[in-house]
Amino acid sequence: MIEKLFEEGYLDYQKLIFRNAQRFDLTSDEMVILMHLFNLAEKKRFNLSTNSLARLTGFKGNHVGEIVNSLFEKDLICINLEKKSDDKVGEVFSLKPFFDKIATYFTTEIKKQSELKQMTELEKLVESLESKFNKALTPTNLDIIRQWPTDGFTLEQVDEAIEVAINHHKKNVNYVDKILRSESFLEPSSIDEKTAQALRKLIGK
Repeated sequence: MIEKLFEEGYLDYQKLIFRNAQRFDLTSDEMVILMHLFNLAEKKRFNLSTNSLARLTGFKGNHVGEIVNSLFEKDLICINLEKKSDDKVGEVFSLKPFFDKIATYFTTEIKKQSELKQMTELEKLVESLESKFNKALTPTNLDIIRQWPTDGFTLEQVDEAIEVAINHHKKNVNYVDKILRSESFLEPSSIDEKTAQALRKLIGK
């Protein structure tokens, strides 16, 4: 996806390199070479020439070779051999490893943010339950509550089940869990009398 954005011209690769320089342990010279490689890739020119890069950057040829090798070892570029039209074999580069690393980082960050959000919502839910039930929850209660998001129950469904439990004068987490897992429990926020009767019959109220 990120590589596609670059190919379509929607990606500011300079900012991307700067923002991830520390994460990828890039030296200033490596950043310069990497930016030139991106510039070449943007023009669909993938031939890897240390002499050309030396002319573009002002670096010595052997230094450019060391930098390219370092970028390869850091798994930020890959280098392959490709036969040209004159049957000569030359080196070509690809930035796919760089894009893969960025994609992995973004995926990890999104997962972390989602987990943090879920934890925050669970903390609020625990506080709400303890307040409404007027008692501290046990470790077993907390295990049950943590399972609700995993099993696909939304906060709206949990809130509705809590209200049903309170209306039935059953202020405990097990009762809420039983309501959530009952076949008669409906997704809409309002429960009609027929459903309420079914719930009472199922739960034993």
